[in-house]
Amino acid sequence: MSDPSDASEHDPEVLALIRDEIARRGAITFARFMELALYAPGAGYYMRDAERIGPRGDYYTSSNLHPLFGELIAKQLVQMAERLGPLPVTFIEQGAGRGALAFDIVHALVHATHLPAWRYLIVERSPAMIARQRLLLEPVLASGRVEWADGLPTEPLDGCVLSNELVDAFPVHRVVQKDGRLQEIFVDAAGEGVAERVDTPSTPALAAYLDRVGVTLDEGQQAEINLAAIDWMRAVGRSLRRGFVLTIDYGYPADELYDSSRRRGTLLAYHQHRAGEAFFERIGRQDLTAHVDFTTLAWAGRGADLEVEGFADQTSFLLGLGAHDAAERLLAAATDAAERERTLASIRGLLDPHDMGRLFKVLIQRKGVPPSRLLGLSLGSGRAGRLGPATAR
Repeated sequence: MSDPSDASEHDPEVLALIRDEIARRGAITFARFMELALYAPGAGYYMRDAERIGPRGDYYTSSNLHPLFGELIAKQLVQMAERLGPLPVTFIEQGAGRGALAFDIVHALVHATHLPAWRYLIVERSPAMIARQRLLLEPVLASGRVEWADGLPTEPLDGCVLSNELVDAFPVHRVVQKDGRLQEIFVDAAGEGVAERVDTPSTPALAAYLDRVGVTLDEGQQAEINLAAIDWMRAVGRSLRRGFVLTIDYGYPADELYDSSRRRGTLLAYHQHRAGEAFFERIGRQDLTAHVDFTTLAWAGRGADLEVEGFADQTSFLLGLGAHDAAERLLAAATDAAERERTLASIRGLLDPHDMGRLFKVLIQRKGVPPSRLLGLSLGSGRAGRLGPATAR
């Protein structure tokens, strides 16, 4: 068992919820711990009205680096809408954070020509985030095209479901190969805080997951398994009658994600732009995130009639959408050297193949439409790697 955490640094309400559940049920899975730490109503990390993104927060996202990111995604959405024909389309963004990406996309869509009737639906479960999104999006709300919902539509529609850094924040199970067997890492009470302990897996779905992607962990190797991502992807597929799914996140195909070189998995805690493995510190006050298994997202999508259109790294995706020409335009429009340098640094952050441009991947799936030769996939897969052979549903 790991050392117990110090209760004084946690959100007291979140810690109390976790310890109460442990007292009632016994040790809980790390996935349940992560669910409470991040999403406990009114208290979890993502449910509070606090600064999480940007220089005063805990991490950055691509949408915070420069509006060019949203402008280019809007360009891809317009092409997708054209492939769907003249019918009205719905663009759905799930987990919109502060709303920066939604603002940039909607601003670009409002000025797009030859776009059929459309609406932009933000799916958000955090009331605090909805309030921040409404405040930021106020300049574009007059268009009447932006709406909110607390879940994906139940009636299938035509359009596109997009997400940026959503799946990495889904609660994950943690496993470890110990004494030649797959074991699960649970969370138990210890002192005034919590600590981990290893026991028999809570569900056979964990071993089945690794079997499906052809992975056997080395002795002592830890890993994360995101069962929630499977359910989410299938729900996304069911929400579409015809359309596309655009998923942007950091991660790898399964054979890379579960490579033996990743002895401790990919789970990280983020606080004030510092990443570490102190998962039981600052409970409810720090982010917890794990890299995405894109092979399993593609497999899960097939269970909801989603076919893979393509898979690319962020650099290839944005360059295919004209990032180079757009960057030249922005740099030429800079009014002074300082603005030019800021713009250049932001664009480099988005495109650098040695940083976010390589780590972040773009998975595009389609439903009810033929292969579409999308602009964002025009440069091929770049360094994204292969998702592996198709597997049975």
